[in-house]
Amino acid sequence: MKAKSIKGTYSDEAKTWKKVMFIQKKSNSQKIKKMKVLSLLVLSLILQVNVSAQTTEQIKNEVWQREVQYWKYVEQDDTTGYKTQWHENFIGYPGDSIADKSHIADWIADLFKDKNLKYSYALHKKAVNVIDDVVMTFYDVDDIMTDKQNKVVEQETNKITHTWKKFGNTWLIIGGMAGYKK
Repeated sequence: MKAKSIKGTYSDEAKTWKKVMFIQKKSNSQKIKKMKVLSLLVLSLILQVNVSAQTTEQIKNEVWQREVQYWKYVEQDDTTGYKTQWHENFIGYPGDSIADKSHIADWIADLFKDKNLKYSYALHKKAVNVIDDVVMTFYDVDDIMTDKQNKVVEQETNKITHTWKKFGNTWLIIGGMAGYKK
C-alpha cells in the first residue's frame, strides 16, 4: 500500500522509516532536555556549596558580634540588655554552680561595687564552630579592674564557651561554661 504525499507516493517502508526517524528525533530531544536538567542540577549544587561556605562565615561573624555585644553590656553594667542574649530555658555553668537565666547576671553587680574601680575587658577568640543551626564559641576574656589613675589593680583570665541557637532572627545562648585560666 502506498501513501500519497505532496511530492508523490511513499512506500510502506519509507513511511515506517519516517516514523522511526521521528521517534529517534523525539528521543534525542528528550535526551537533550534531560542533559539540560542534569546540567542545571549540577550547577545549582556547585553554587549551593559556595553559598553554604559564605553562609557559614556570615554565621560565625554574626554570632561573634553577639559575643562582643555581650561584653559591652557587661562593661556598661547593663544587665537588662545582657539578659536579652539568653534563651528562657538556658542552663549553664557560668562559675562555681549551675545557673539558669534568672541568675545569669548576678555576677555583674560585683564588678561595680567599688566606685573607685573601673571594669574593662579584652577578648581573645579561639574558635567559632557552626553545626547546622547551632554555633559554639570558644574564647578567653581578660577581666581588668583599674583605679582612677588607670593603673591595673586586678586582672584575671577566664575560658568561656557558649552554645548559641537561632530563634527567629536572633541568636540566643542556650548553654555555656566559664572557668579560670591559670
